[in-house]
Amino acid sequence: MTDVTKSTYLSSSKHNGVVKSSQYFTKVKYQNGAIRNGHLKPWKKNLYSNEGYPDNYTDKSFLEELRKNLHVRKLTLLEAILGASLITQRLCIVVIFALSFYALNCNLISPLLLLISSTSFSFIIYLLLYENSKAFPLWLMKSACAFVISGYILSPVLKTLTETISTDTIYATATVMMCVHLVFFDYGVSAVIVSTSLSLNAALFGSICLCSRLQTAFHVFVFITIAVQCFAVSPILLSPIKSSITILLLFVTVTFVLCIRVSSLMSGLFVLTVLFINLMCPYYFVKWHSFKDNIYGPWDEAIVQDIKIKDFHVD
Repeated sequence: MTDVTKSTYLSSSKHNGVVKSSQYFTKVKYQNGAIRNGHLKPWKKNLYSNEGYPDNYTDKSFLEELRKNLHVRKLTLLEAILGASLITQRLCIVVIFALSFYALNCNLISPLLLLISSTSFSFIIYLLLYENSKAFPLWLMKSACAFVISGYILSPVLKTLTETISTDTIYATATVMMCVHLVFFDYGVSAVIVSTSLSLNAALFGSICLCSRLQTAFHVFVFITIAVQCFAVSPILLSPIKSSITILLLFVTVTFVLCIRVSSLMSGLFVLTVLFINLMCPYYFVKWHSFKDNIYGPWDEAIVQDIKIKDFHVD
């Protein structure tokens, strides 16, 4: 480092209008250290040991520990598409649930037939995924039965629970709750925003709001049963299934066929949404992910690691 000439003003006095001052000049050479007893003291990474250095001085060794992108994982476009397919699966389930309400509300299908169809479909998937008796989760069946029995007992109450609220408010509330369900759902990524309980409660709350718009208590019972299958049972049933293009196409095809029988506009919006989630978002994610630049260095907060202390005995 270059020599720095430092002038130090020692004292000044004023006598009879004449200012008398004495100055002395010392040369201090900052060369990776401060002067101590005629010797240079090396610079260290702590403030109290660097007397004589400017406060903003940093040695060239300060950036030797700089590391970039240590924990960044590069994803391919196919991996990004498969990750986005989990969101599409959940979106398809929400759309199928909404179509079930539309069919019940407009009497497009018999409630008993809808109940038998949905229950049989869930039970078949249940048997296919858990063929091994040791891994057969009987607790899931018990929990589902408890939900269904409670829904059957409370269906007359749920039918009249929100009758006094306007239909527009009911539909708006149900839409917001379904969006909350999609946002906070656990897609297998550890994030702060993930909340399984909030996602489930929001979906069930939206379902209860819609119950008052159905015709009979049996319609309400069927609708609550479908809600339990879609939001409480399906995440557990589908958890062993890894995302794949085949499963994605199956979900999208079934949902599209159901949508097009209701409304061509709705089916078009569904297709555009699926294309946006599964093509545009993964493409730009992979493209922008290459510009990611994380730096790690001595300025990071210290992380306390677990220390295993062996047992010892004192005689």
